Amino acid sequence: MERKLKTALLNTINEYNGIVKQMDDPNTTPSRGLQLVAAKEALNQVLEHFATAEYVEHVNGQWRIKVIVVMERVE
Repeated sequence: MERKLKTALLNTINEYNGIVKQMDDPNTTPSRGLQLVAAKEALNQVLEHFATAEYVEHVNGQWRIKVIVVMERVE
């Protein structure tokens, strides 16, 4: 479970950062800009949820994963 969560969080963070870069592109059309703003807001809400759960944090304008301890079962 923890590995899947980490992978999902990394994908979400990478997608968010990619959107931010696209928004900074001066060649972005106004309609595309609106799509990017909506996508950024949706991803930001997801990341804020995980920040509340203390899985991610927002530092210097960038989202990053906090340490997730992966425990293996010993049988």
